[in-house]
Amino acid sequence: MGIGFRDIEPEDARLIARWKSDPYIKKMALDPADEITVEREMKEIERAMDKGLYLIAQMDGEDIGYVKVDWVYGKEKIAWLRFALGEHRGEGYGVEMIQKISDHLFEKECVRIEAEVYSENVPSQKVLEKNGFVKEGTKRKAYFDGDKYADVYVYGKVG
Repeated sequence: MGIGFRDIEPEDARLIARWKSDPYIKKMALDPADEITVEREMKEIERAMDKGLYLIAQMDGEDIGYVKVDWVYGKEKIAWLRFALGEHRGEGYGVEMIQKISDHLFEKECVRIEAEVYSENVPSQKVLEKNGFVKEGTKRKAYFDGDKYADVYVYGKVG
């Protein structure tokens, strides 16, 4: 059947907070100082529903991750992509999830998709590269993981 998407709903705040509270996701994708709460995620969902695209990825009807898109310059032509898988990391769903959202964005006349990945997050780098994203640059020591500074890689894909 493959990966599908559904619109995020305010009730998903608890699910997103659970995923983002996972120590692995916090280390690979978030500021370790961020306090992840259901209330905070509810506000993030409400903001995204007004200004971006926030989707829950599903496999066979089960929620497995999320994809979030913010529009750079507000013109819906350049997308800034964020994504994560919950408990199903490492099962191969990330590549298909990013392929499907990329196809969707380019069908909607998006010109460019960009993403940033911490240097230690090799699995997300591979997901992007398998989907034709190009590593365009490095923001040196742009992220503090709680112990040390790390680089952030900038990836881009044009339609």
